[in-house]
Amino acid sequence: MTRAVFPSRTAPSPIGPSRVAEACAVPRESEARWWGRGATLLLLLSALMVGLSGVARAQTVATGDGGSTGTDAAAGSALVSHEAVYDLRLISRAPGSPIATANGTMTYRIEDTCDGWAMETRTKLDLYYNRGEPIRTDWSFISWESKDSTRYRFRIRSERNGTVDQLIDGRARMAPDGGDDAGGVADFDKPEQTQMELSPAVLLPAEHTRRVLEAASEGERMFTAPLFDGSETTGPMQATAVIAEAVPAGELSELPDNALLNGPSWRMVLSFFAADSQSSLPDYEVRLRYHDNGVAEEVIQDFGSMALRGTLRELTALKDGGC
Repeated sequence: MTRAVFPSRTAPSPIGPSRVAEACAVPRESEARWWGRGATLLLLLSALMVGLSGVARAQTVATGDGGSTGTDAAAGSALVSHEAVYDLRLISRAPGSPIATANGTMTYRIEDTCDGWAMETRTKLDLYYNRGEPIRTDWSFISWESKDSTRYRFRIRSERNGTVDQLIDGRARMAPDGGDDAGGVADFDKPEQTQMELSPAVLLPAEHTRRVLEAASEGERMFTAPLFDGSETTGPMQATAVIAEAVPAGELSELPDNALLNGPSWRMVLSFFAADSQSSLPDYEVRLRYHDNGVAEEVIQDFGSMALRGTLRELTALKDGGC
Protein backbone atom coordinates (compact mmCIF):
# COMPACT_ATOMS: atom_id res chain seq x y z
CA MET A 1 0.00 0.00 0.00
CA THR A 2 1.10 3.58 -0.63
CA ARG A 3 2.70 5.23 2.37
CA ALA A 4 3.19 8.84 3.29
CA VAL A 5 6.43 10.09 4.82
CA PHE A 6 5.98 10.70 8.53
CA PRO A 7 8.11 12.65 10.98
CA SER A 8 10.63 10.64 12.98
CA ARG A 9 9.15 8.84 16.00
CA THR A 10 11.61 8.60 18.89
CA ALA A 11 14.28 8.07 16.27
CA PRO A 12 17.70 7.46 17.82
CA SER A 13 20.63 9.57 16.73
CA PRO A 14 22.17 8.11 13.57
CA ILE A 15 25.38 6.75 15.07
CA GLY A 16 27.74 4.64 12.97
CA PRO A 17 30.17 5.04 10.06
CA SER A 18 29.04 7.93 7.92
CA ARG A 19 30.13 6.02 4.82
CA VAL A 20 27.18 3.66 5.28
CA ALA A 21 24.61 6.39 4.69
CA GLU A 22 26.77 7.97 1.99
CA ALA A 23 27.27 4.68 0.14
CA CYS A 24 23.56 3.99 0.24
CA ALA A 25 22.66 7.59 -0.67
CA VAL A 26 20.21 7.68 2.22
CA PRO A 27 19.75 10.91 4.22
CA ARG A 28 20.60 10.38 7.86
CA GLU A 29 17.17 11.60 8.91
CA SER A 30 15.50 8.86 6.84
CA GLU A 31 17.86 6.22 8.17
CA ALA A 32 17.10 7.26 11.75
CA ARG A 33 13.39 7.21 10.98
CA TRP A 34 13.53 3.51 10.05
CA TRP A 35 15.30 2.61 13.26
CA GLY A 36 12.99 4.71 15.41
CA ARG A 37 9.96 2.99 13.96
CA GLY A 38 11.55 -0.42 14.31
CA ALA A 39 12.33 -0.02 17.99
CA THR A 40 8.90 1.42 18.73
CA LEU A 41 7.07 -1.32 16.83
CA LEU A 42 8.94 -4.14 18.55
CA LEU A 43 8.19 -2.45 21.87
CA LEU A 44 4.49 -2.25 21.08
CA LEU A 45 4.31 -5.88 20.04
CA SER A 46 5.92 -6.91 23.32
CA ALA A 47 3.84 -4.60 25.50
CA LEU A 48 0.62 -5.79 23.90
CA MET A 49 1.60 -9.39 24.65
CA VAL A 50 1.83 -8.40 28.31
CA GLY A 51 -1.72 -7.15 28.27
CA LEU A 52 -3.07 -10.23 26.52
CA SER A 53 -1.44 -12.61 28.99
CA GLY A 54 -2.87 -10.59 31.87
CA VAL A 55 -6.35 -10.80 30.44
CA ALA A 56 -6.15 -14.56 29.96
CA ARG A 57 -5.04 -15.02 33.57
CA ALA A 58 -7.75 -12.74 34.98
CA GLN A 59 -10.49 -14.53 33.05
CA THR A 60 -9.28 -17.94 34.17
CA VAL A 61 -9.18 -16.91 37.82
CA ALA A 62 -12.71 -15.53 37.49
CA THR A 63 -14.08 -19.01 36.74
CA GLY A 64 -12.93 -20.18 40.17
CA ASP A 65 -11.51 -23.50 39.01
CA GLY A 66 -9.06 -22.57 36.27
CA GLY A 67 -11.53 -23.44 33.50
CA SER A 68 -13.25 -21.41 30.85
CA THR A 69 -16.55 -19.69 31.47
CA GLY A 70 -17.71 -20.91 28.07
CA THR A 71 -19.42 -17.57 27.42
CA ASP A 72 -16.47 -15.34 26.72
CA ALA A 73 -14.57 -15.99 23.50
CA ALA A 74 -11.45 -14.48 25.04
CA ALA A 75 -11.39 -16.73 28.10
CA GLY A 76 -9.30 -19.88 28.20
CA SER A 77 -5.74 -20.74 29.03
CA ALA A 78 -4.21 -20.14 32.46
CA LEU A 79 -0.82 -19.38 30.95
CA VAL A 80 0.82 -16.48 32.73
CA SER A 81 4.55 -16.87 32.20
CA HIS A 82 6.31 -17.95 29.01
CA GLU A 83 9.30 -17.28 26.80
CA ALA A 84 9.05 -17.06 23.01
CA VAL A 85 11.81 -16.76 20.41
CA TYR A 86 11.04 -15.35 16.96
CA ASP A 87 13.21 -15.42 13.83
CA LEU A 88 13.05 -12.08 12.01
CA ARG A 89 13.57 -11.72 8.26
CA LEU A 90 12.90 -9.13 5.59
CA ILE A 91 9.89 -9.95 3.39
CA SER A 92 9.43 -6.68 1.46
CA ARG A 93 11.00 -3.28 0.94
CA ALA A 94 10.03 -0.04 -0.73
CA PRO A 95 11.16 0.58 -4.34
CA GLY A 96 14.61 2.16 -4.37
CA SER A 97 15.40 1.09 -0.82
CA PRO A 98 19.14 0.61 -0.16
CA ILE A 99 18.40 -2.35 2.12
CA ALA A 100 19.26 -5.68 0.48
CA THR A 101 18.11 -7.96 3.29
CA ALA A 102 17.63 -8.11 7.04
CA ASN A 103 17.44 -10.87 9.63
CA GLY A 104 17.64 -11.35 13.37
CA THR A 105 15.92 -12.71 16.46
CA MET A 106 13.52 -11.41 19.09
CA THR A 107 13.28 -13.09 22.49
CA TYR A 108 10.27 -12.23 24.60
CA ARG A 109 9.72 -13.21 28.23
CA ILE A 110 6.78 -12.46 30.55
CA GLU A 111 6.45 -13.34 34.23
CA ASP A 112 3.69 -12.83 36.78
CA THR A 113 4.93 -10.85 39.81
CA CYS A 114 1.59 -11.29 41.61
CA ASP A 115 0.91 -7.55 41.71
CA GLY A 116 1.83 -6.95 38.09
CA TRP A 117 3.43 -8.21 34.90
CA ALA A 118 7.20 -8.10 34.31
CA MET A 119 8.33 -8.33 30.70
CA GLU A 120 11.64 -8.34 28.89
CA THR A 121 12.32 -8.27 25.17
CA ARG A 122 15.72 -8.52 23.53
CA THR A 123 16.09 -8.04 19.79
CA LYS A 124 19.09 -8.43 17.52
CA LEU A 125 18.60 -7.23 13.95
CA ASP A 126 21.20 -7.15 11.15
CA LEU A 127 20.59 -4.88 8.15
CA TYR A 128 22.53 -5.55 4.95
CA TYR A 129 22.73 -2.80 2.35
CA ASN A 130 23.28 -2.99 -1.40
CA ARG A 131 26.54 -1.15 -0.72
CA GLY A 132 28.43 -0.40 2.46
CA GLU A 133 28.82 -2.15 5.78
CA PRO A 134 25.97 -3.99 7.52
CA ILE A 135 24.47 -2.51 10.67
CA ARG A 136 23.78 -4.56 13.80
CA THR A 137 21.15 -3.27 16.24
CA ASP A 138 20.83 -4.73 19.75
CA TRP A 139 17.69 -3.52 21.45
CA SER A 140 16.18 -4.31 24.85
CA PHE A 141 12.96 -3.32 26.55
CA ILE A 142 12.08 -4.02 30.20
CA SER A 143 8.76 -3.02 31.72
CA TRP A 144 6.42 -3.67 34.63
CA GLU A 145 2.72 -2.82 34.80
CA SER A 146 0.48 -3.19 37.84
CA LYS A 147 -2.57 -5.40 37.39
CA ASP A 148 -4.89 -2.46 38.02
CA SER A 149 -3.09 -0.49 35.27
CA THR A 150 -2.37 2.49 37.51
CA ARG A 151 1.43 2.09 37.70
CA TYR A 152 3.90 1.46 34.91
CA ARG A 153 7.71 1.40 34.64
CA PHE A 154 9.78 1.11 31.46
CA ARG A 155 13.37 1.08 30.27
CA ILE A 156 14.61 0.97 26.66
CA ARG A 157 18.21 0.58 25.50
CA SER A 158 19.40 0.49 21.90
CA GLU A 159 22.86 -0.12 20.46
CA ARG A 160 24.08 0.23 16.89
CA ASN A 161 27.27 -1.60 16.04
CA GLY A 162 28.12 -1.77 19.75
CA THR A 163 27.51 1.92 20.50
CA VAL A 164 24.61 2.96 22.72
CA ASP A 165 22.43 5.39 20.76
CA GLN A 166 19.16 5.40 22.71
CA LEU A 167 18.22 5.26 26.39
CA ILE A 168 14.68 5.83 27.65
CA ASP A 169 13.84 5.35 31.32
CA GLY A 170 10.70 6.38 33.15
CA ARG A 171 7.42 5.60 34.85
CA ALA A 172 3.76 6.51 34.59
CA ARG A 173 0.87 6.79 37.02
CA MET A 174 -2.80 6.76 36.10
CA ALA A 175 -5.76 7.61 38.33
CA PRO A 176 -7.76 4.53 39.40
CA ASP A 177 -10.91 3.88 37.42
CA GLY A 178 -13.57 6.14 38.85
CA GLY A 179 -11.06 8.11 40.94
CA ASP A 180 -11.32 11.81 41.68
CA ASP A 181 -8.22 12.70 39.66
CA ALA A 182 -8.57 12.53 35.89
CA GLY A 183 -5.85 11.13 33.68
CA GLY A 184 -2.28 10.65 34.83
CA VAL A 185 1.32 11.67 34.40
CA ALA A 186 4.49 10.18 32.89
CA ASP A 187 7.93 11.04 34.28
CA PHE A 188 11.00 10.46 32.11
CA ASP A 189 14.45 10.24 33.71
CA LYS A 190 16.18 9.59 30.35
CA PRO A 191 17.00 10.82 27.75
CA GLU A 192 16.28 13.88 29.90
CA GLN A 193 14.10 14.63 32.89
CA THR A 194 10.68 15.64 31.61
CA GLN A 195 7.08 15.21 32.68
CA MET A 196 4.12 14.50 30.42
CA GLU A 197 0.43 14.87 31.22
CA LEU A 198 -1.74 11.91 30.20
CA SER A 199 -5.40 12.51 29.43
CA PRO A 200 -8.13 10.31 30.97
CA ALA A 201 -8.57 8.58 27.59
CA VAL A 202 -4.98 7.29 27.52
CA LEU A 203 -4.52 3.56 28.12
CA LEU A 204 -1.45 1.67 29.31
CA PRO A 205 -0.51 -1.45 27.30
CA ALA A 206 -2.25 -4.10 29.43
CA GLU A 207 -5.45 -2.10 29.70
CA HIS A 208 -5.40 -1.37 25.98
CA THR A 209 -5.17 -5.07 25.16
CA ARG A 210 -7.88 -5.92 27.67
CA ARG A 211 -10.16 -3.49 25.86
CA VAL A 212 -9.22 -4.97 22.47
CA LEU A 213 -10.11 -8.49 23.64
CA GLU A 214 -13.28 -7.25 25.25
CA ALA A 215 -14.27 -5.76 21.90
CA ALA A 216 -13.41 -9.03 20.13
CA SER A 217 -15.46 -11.11 22.57
CA GLU A 218 -18.45 -8.83 21.98
CA GLY A 219 -18.19 -9.27 18.24
CA GLU A 220 -16.82 -5.81 17.50
CA ARG A 221 -14.40 -5.49 14.61
CA MET A 222 -12.53 -2.31 15.58
CA PHE A 223 -11.16 -0.64 18.68
CA THR A 224 -9.21 2.62 18.84
CA ALA A 225 -7.70 4.59 21.74
CA PRO A 226 -4.60 6.64 22.64
CA LEU A 227 -1.85 4.38 23.98
CA PHE A 228 1.18 5.21 26.16
CA ASP A 229 3.97 2.63 26.39
CA GLY A 230 7.03 4.78 27.12
CA SER A 231 8.55 4.69 23.65
CA GLU A 232 7.26 8.16 22.74
CA THR A 233 8.73 11.12 24.61
CA THR A 234 6.46 13.50 22.70
CA GLY A 235 3.07 12.03 23.61
CA PRO A 236 0.83 8.96 23.36
CA MET A 237 0.10 7.47 19.96
CA GLN A 238 -3.28 6.57 18.54
CA ALA A 239 -3.65 2.77 18.29
CA THR A 240 -6.34 1.09 16.22
CA ALA A 241 -7.08 -2.64 16.16
CA VAL A 242 -9.02 -4.24 13.31
CA ILE A 243 -10.15 -7.67 14.47
CA ALA A 244 -11.00 -10.62 12.22
CA GLU A 245 -13.23 -13.57 13.05
CA ALA A 246 -12.01 -15.84 15.85
CA VAL A 247 -9.78 -18.74 14.75
CA PRO A 248 -11.09 -22.06 16.13
CA ALA A 249 -8.97 -24.00 18.61
CA GLY A 250 -6.71 -26.55 16.97
CA GLU A 251 -6.02 -24.69 13.72
CA LEU A 252 -2.52 -25.39 12.40
CA SER A 253 0.10 -23.16 14.04
CA GLU A 254 3.78 -22.38 13.47
CA LEU A 255 4.69 -24.93 16.18
CA PRO A 256 2.00 -27.62 15.69
CA ASP A 257 3.31 -29.86 18.47
CA ASN A 258 3.33 -27.13 21.13
CA ALA A 259 0.32 -27.40 23.45
CA LEU A 260 0.43 -23.65 24.20
CA LEU A 261 -0.87 -22.98 20.68
CA ASN A 262 -3.91 -25.26 20.79
CA GLY A 263 -6.42 -22.70 22.08
CA PRO A 264 -8.62 -20.18 20.25
CA SER A 265 -6.99 -17.17 18.62
CA TRP A 266 -7.69 -14.02 16.60
CA ARG A 267 -5.99 -12.58 13.57
CA MET A 268 -5.80 -8.80 13.73
CA VAL A 269 -4.09 -5.70 12.40
CA LEU A 270 -2.76 -3.10 14.86
CA SER A 271 -2.15 0.33 13.32
CA PHE A 272 -0.28 3.15 15.05
CA PHE A 273 -0.54 6.87 14.30
CA ALA A 274 1.49 9.78 15.64
CA ALA A 275 -0.52 11.89 18.07
CA ASP A 276 -0.43 14.88 15.72
CA SER A 277 -0.88 12.92 12.48
CA GLN A 278 -3.57 14.16 10.08
CA SER A 279 -3.06 11.30 7.63
CA SER A 280 -5.38 8.34 7.17
CA LEU A 281 -2.30 6.14 6.69
CA PRO A 282 -0.61 4.75 9.82
CA ASP A 283 3.02 5.28 10.72
CA TYR A 284 3.34 1.49 10.95
CA GLU A 285 1.33 -1.67 11.40
CA VAL A 286 1.55 -5.08 13.03
CA ARG A 287 -0.35 -8.04 11.61
CA LEU A 288 -0.44 -11.06 13.86
CA ARG A 289 -2.39 -13.96 15.32
CA TYR A 290 -3.05 -13.69 19.06
CA HIS A 291 -3.86 -16.78 21.11
CA ASP A 292 -6.14 -16.54 24.13
CA ASN A 293 -3.20 -17.29 26.43
CA GLY A 294 -1.08 -14.35 25.31
CA VAL A 295 1.13 -16.04 22.72
CA ALA A 296 1.55 -14.32 19.35
CA GLU A 297 2.48 -15.91 16.04
CA GLU A 298 2.26 -15.15 12.31
CA VAL A 299 3.77 -11.72 13.06
CA ILE A 300 4.41 -9.20 10.28
CA GLN A 301 5.82 -5.77 11.20
CA ASP A 302 5.28 -3.20 8.44
CA PHE A 303 7.40 -0.04 8.77
CA GLY A 304 6.33 1.39 5.41
CA SER A 305 9.92 1.41 4.11
CA MET A 306 10.25 -2.32 4.79
CA ALA A 307 8.40 -5.23 6.39
CA LEU A 308 9.72 -7.97 8.67
CA ARG A 309 8.18 -11.36 9.38
CA GLY A 310 8.57 -12.80 12.87
CA THR A 311 8.29 -16.60 12.83
CA LEU A 312 7.83 -18.33 16.17
CA ARG A 313 10.77 -20.73 16.58
CA GLU A 314 10.73 -21.64 20.28
CA LEU A 315 8.00 -21.44 22.91
CA THR A 316 8.52 -22.47 26.53
CA ALA A 317 6.16 -22.29 29.50
CA LEU A 318 7.86 -20.85 32.60
CA LYS A 319 7.16 -21.87 36.17
CA ASP A 320 4.31 -20.08 37.88
CA GLY A 321 5.42 -17.48 40.40
CA GLY A 322 3.18 -19.02 43.06
CA CYS A 323 0.71 -16.14 43.23
